[in-house]
Amino acid sequence: MTKPAPEHKDKLGNPISLGDYVAYPIRNSLEFGQVKKINAKMIGVQPVFSNWAVYSNTNKYPGDMVRLPAADMTWYLLKHQAK
Repeated sequence: MTKPAPEHKDKLGNPISLGDYVAYPIRNSLEFGQVKKINAKMIGVQPVFSNWAVYSNTNKYPGDMVRLPAADMTWYLLKHQAK
């Protein structure tokens, strides 16, 4: 029997689910990523674009991230895909 996935909320109180796009801090910068795994206390995030291989996958607390609307993230992906 599998355990139900825990429900996490972002800094603004919006629910975060698998596959959502989020903004989260890494050092002194802001990264955009996609939720790949939901753990009991933390959320596994994979950056959309990253210049550093060290930050390929990271776990963050839900209170440290903000869920982004899908329409805004689609625009961002299309704009930066040509680089």
